[in-house]
Amino acid sequence: MRLRTLLASFCLLALPFVAEGQEAELRHDFRFMADTDPYLFLSNPAGLSAFSGHVSMAEVAFRKDNGGLASIAESPDSFKGGAETESYISISDRISFHGKLSWSYFRGERMGAQVLMDPDFNPFNFLESTETTVGRKNREDYSLLGAMSYRFDDRWSAGAGIEYVSADQTKVKDPRFTSVWMDLGVKAGVSFRPGENRLFGLALVYRNTLEQLRGGIYGTTDKQYFILTDKGGFYGTMAELAGDYNYISDSNQRPLNNDFFGLSLQAVSGGFSNELEVLWRTGYYGKKSSATATFFEFSGPVAKYRGQLLSRSGDNLHRAAFELGYELLGNDENLFKYVTPPGQNTYVDYTGKNHISDRHVADAALGYTFYKGVDSYLPAFKAGGTIKAHGLYRSTVLFPFYRNTSLVTLAADAFAQRNLEKGKSIFSFDLGLGFRAGFGNPRDDGAYASTTGTSIQSFDNYLNRQYEFDTAPAASVGVGFGWTHRFTDRFAPYIKLTDTVTAMVSAPQYLGGRARNVALLTVGCSF
Repeated sequence: MRLRTLLASFCLLALPFVAEGQEAELRHDFRFMADTDPYLFLSNPAGLSAFSGHVSMAEVAFRKDNGGLASIAESPDSFKGGAETESYISISDRISFHGKLSWSYFRGERMGAQVLMDPDFNPFNFLESTETTVGRKNREDYSLLGAMSYRFDDRWSAGAGIEYVSADQTKVKDPRFTSVWMDLGVKAGVSFRPGENRLFGLALVYRNTLEQLRGGIYGTTDKQYFILTDKGGFYGTMAELAGDYNYISDSNQRPLNNDFFGLSLQAVSGGFSNELEVLWRTGYYGKKSSATATFFEFSGPVAKYRGQLLSRSGDNLHRAAFELGYELLGNDENLFKYVTPPGQNTYVDYTGKNHISDRHVADAALGYTFYKGVDSYLPAFKAGGTIKAHGLYRSTVLFPFYRNTSLVTLAADAFAQRNLEKGKSIFSFDLGLGFRAGFGNPRDDGAYASTTGTSIQSFDNYLNRQYEFDTAPAASVGVGFGWTHRFTDRFAPYIKLTDTVTAMVSAPQYLGGRARNVALLTVGCSF
């Protein structure tokens, strides 16, 4: 709470600077400016020194999702509403700010399966043992960002930024799980500009995430509920949700902690922007104390490259964007027993650890956008497309058994937007097309030695549903309409409505439905 209050105070203190910068004309829409500025593309706060002027936005949005074409972490019937505001401001020749504030609320029906808030983020997962206990999940998110840069002279600048995200999620049907999420990121960097259109930067990066998880039974308390511990590839063990000694406690919160340390490098030359970030990740699950167990400890490197190329020809602009990412995350499970000496408190006696999984994740994306009429508030026309690839390879060893999992998901989309000016009003018409498919091997099982019995289980119902969602060919089509009105040179409200339908090419075998519809309404303004 103290941190939230501090960041909120920082945003309030910046309001006088916002008012001071409102005299200049708002020449372009906020998102168009943010997408096509070679320096705002960078995450190094010192790069803000290359930005001059002031552009802000504020909007509220409502989204409705329906359909059984959903992953095991999604709802077939959900809605999400929220509000967001963001600003880039240069208050003098030397000082620039970037601030962002957002809030959202989500409610999903018929949700179960995944227990953790972001299952893809972790090397392990928890799942409900049966699909008959699905119920409603509620989630609320808050985020605050504040960044500042100071320019010492025409070449050297320094900057620092902090971003804080908090969230809470609750399932309101037994077995009930509550999670509280905290995500704190800090960056501090310098930049060097040897020329008007060139910049080199370096930033130190630290990030900490903490999810505190707890289970509960508040209805029929004499009924047994079981939790599946997915130790990799939907492969693991089952235990009852009872007491304080299993993976999930029904009386105390269990922390899932991650720390990221590293640096990022930036280079801009004309319209060519580049950023490389390299981090080392360490984490654990379980409270670290003599009386409570730490169940898992994990670590590994994370690397990500982002690039953007802008090329202008007359009144036209070409934008190419590309990303590459890789993460290796290894997970160890601690071996221990609880010991209670006569007349003394119980303590945890660790006897060793097993390396149970390695997860390799690779991502690549390539996008292109053509803008026509970029001197207008909104381009008269824009069109483009994106190709994305996601690869996963995971090896899990629960001795004497092992499971290897491989997955590649490919997605492509194309879009076009026509903006028509009628006086001070701009009418926007959108069309989007998409296709996704994948391939791989969800389970390659084996054993290093024979055994007569085991508690290891394969959670095939969840595995098959998720694998079909990730690999089944599906096509999508979306349409949208928007209206923007420039009341003054500094104030332009807008309203946008889009609807996208996605459907599998063939009937599903494991998923709950073949199609999904997503409707989104956004009301906001640039100023």
